[in-house]
Amino acid sequence: MRSKHEEHALIISAWESAGGPPNRSERRDQYGRRFDGDGTYTIYYLLTGDTAEIGPWKMEGLSPKNAVRALRILNTPGDAPG
Repeated sequence: MRSKHEEHALIISAWESAGGPPNRSERRDQYGRRFDGDGTYTIYYLLTGDTAEIGPWKMEGLSPKNAVRALRILNTPGDAPG
């Protein structure tokens, strides 16, 4: 059985392979990373402060490494659909 952090890493790896998260063209948000005090991080929308949700994934409880990877991908501009 995979840990939660391993599952997060697999999702992020899939994003890296696909060139970004699903439905990227629909959102133009900027994201931040918040330390949760228990050694994990939450990715949030800078405009609202709400926890980011990408597809079915509520982006909380991330390891430091996964939070950095996810934030880099989310804040990298994607190509607009042609």
